[in-house]
Amino acid sequence: MAGLLVLLALLPLAGRAQVLVGATAFGPVFRGLRPAGADTALLLVARARRVGVSTFVQTSGARGYLRLGARQQLRYRVGTDMIYDSRGTPPFVREDYGADVADVFTLDAANHWQLGQQLHYDQSRANATRTGLWLGRLGYQRRLRAGSGTDTLSQMRLTLLGGLATDRRNGREDAGFALGFDAAALYFLNGPAAAPLAVRVLGTRARLGPRTMQRLVAEAAGEQALLEGAPLVVQGRVGYRTNRAEDYLLGSVQRIQSDTVAVQAGASYRINEFATLRSDNSLLLPNRAFRYRRLGERADTLQDVGYRQRELDTRQELRFARPKLQSSISFNYRERTRSYFLENSRFLSVPRLAAALAREQVKDIKEQTILWLGNLTWLPSPRHALAMLGTAQLLRVDAPSKDNQQTRDEAQHLLRLTWTGRWAGAFRTSLGVAGEYRQTVFIRASQSAENYVDHLLHWEPGFTWAPGKWSIRSNYHLWVSYQVRDQAAEQARNRASRVLEQSQSISYQLRPRLLLLADYQRRENRVGQLDWTRFRESPLDTSVTHDLSIGGRQSWVGKRGSTSLRLGYRLLEQRNYGRAALQLDNPTGPASQLIYLHGITRQQGPEVAVERRATAGFSLTASIWLQWLRTYSAYSLGKGAFSGSSYTAADLAQETRRVLPYFELAAEWRVGRR
Repeated sequence: MAGLLVLLALLPLAGRAQVLVGATAFGPVFRGLRPAGADTALLLVARARRVGVSTFVQTSGARGYLRLGARQQLRYRVGTDMIYDSRGTPPFVREDYGADVADVFTLDAANHWQLGQQLHYDQSRANATRTGLWLGRLGYQRRLRAGSGTDTLSQMRLTLLGGLATDRRNGREDAGFALGFDAAALYFLNGPAAAPLAVRVLGTRARLGPRTMQRLVAEAAGEQALLEGAPLVVQGRVGYRTNRAEDYLLGSVQRIQSDTVAVQAGASYRINEFATLRSDNSLLLPNRAFRYRRLGERADTLQDVGYRQRELDTRQELRFARPKLQSSISFNYRERTRSYFLENSRFLSVPRLAAALAREQVKDIKEQTILWLGNLTWLPSPRHALAMLGTAQLLRVDAPSKDNQQTRDEAQHLLRLTWTGRWAGAFRTSLGVAGEYRQTVFIRASQSAENYVDHLLHWEPGFTWAPGKWSIRSNYHLWVSYQVRDQAAEQARNRASRVLEQSQSISYQLRPRLLLLADYQRRENRVGQLDWTRFRESPLDTSVTHDLSIGGRQSWVGKRGSTSLRLGYRLLEQRNYGRAALQLDNPTGPASQLIYLHGITRQQGPEVAVERRATAGFSLTASIWLQWLRTYSAYSLGKGAFSGSSYTAADLAQETRRVLPYFELAAEWRVGRR
């Protein structure tokens, strides 16, 4: 059944003239005998990389298009997707296989009637599931404004689908019939450059043993310009979606019923040549229900449960643009309300039903977000720009149940100034300064100890200089956070955090196709205990990461594509600083002693990367970092004892040495490209 849902996925029906109705997972294979995109008989794709010490990721696929005659075409796709962890049991975290074949034949010269079929296969060995699908398809299409020589895009499509579906999971193998229909239309009332009126109704149903899968989608969207000169444009969308999915759970069949109503309306009004007012409003009403029915007499029926939700989102924006001054201010309001309900499927008594309902209603929640956002950009000269951004946001979370501890208010205020300048000699500078204030207040008295205020400061200088064959880039970002608890008894939990990120990059063009490169990145994170009244802090943990890479890149360019080779060396080192206790083998003295512990992880080794970009044929990107990994510890003695993590001298003397090749490979091969 998963294949049926993929095959009949809802195509977005908004504004581009290239949008096509009736698309499948392959794209618009039923559009005609010349599909969109490259006319390729076969495209082979393979990607593999190491993402951890014992984890590997691999994907591969083949897809293509064959023209079997003047009116027939075939599109196909097969692929794999795997995640492998050598330490796991079983080692495959994900092992998925998939295949699709679609065939379509045009019955008449006017291309009104099409007859087609599609085969789909999907298997997940790690999850022990397998699905299969065969669908036949009869389609009809025609232009809606056949008499108009300028409108060749307005059209309607009607499609009927029917076939067989199989689904194997949880030790069961089910099979049944799958049916569906698809009716869609695009109407370009205002020409191909404007958004069309789009309408679509899509329905599918499959009966798989004791389970039923069902889906219905109806959606309409449009846009219209009003008033003379089109200063006012209104657009809207309305949709309804219902989905029924069933699966096995604890000896029962679980039915997930999803019903959603969506309404969206917006408008754009051009006040004058400099100012524009925009409005976007939407209402979403999703309802979910989880129902259960027993498969056997011994199976216990779970309690039916569900929730009703309402999401309201509105955005009002005013924009002003002059040659040297641009500004905007917007107001956003979002509200989300969710309430849970029970159906007495287990025939509980009134007191037990009330108790079960109260347990579910603990999750009831209401969220309201108010956001004001304004920005201003000033160009005092052609080479300099000053930008200012300000935000003010209030989040209110209300949980009616006294057992729900999420009731709180969160306020955030941000002001950011950014200046950029260009100078002589290809020299550019930038400077960003920002201040942020956050406050979190829990409403219930039992949670008041968690109330805090966060003060944040940002400092972001940087420059770029490109004198001749040199290119030098440098960027810094320092942000400081002071988190202060409200209650006097919680001041020991105050924290100060400093994060410094810096990036340096230097390149030199030694020859026209030989480039020398050097990159260095550093990140330092310090966390300390804060005494806010005295504005003092005591360090707790510090981590520093260094990433250095040097090398050269040689490139060659030919008629069939380009090739580049990079050779270099990379060093990645992470140091963690903290306090710990050293266990002492001293029966007459203290059992432990304070130490200042340094945990060091160093990865270094040569790097080789090859890249081949071809206009047609074979393309390859491959790299390998042959790294020597070493992990060890160092420490110095302090005074007194420490309550926390403790180690013996033998523990701290241990170290790890390994050789790990980190690789990444991506290859594409186009065969039979016309």
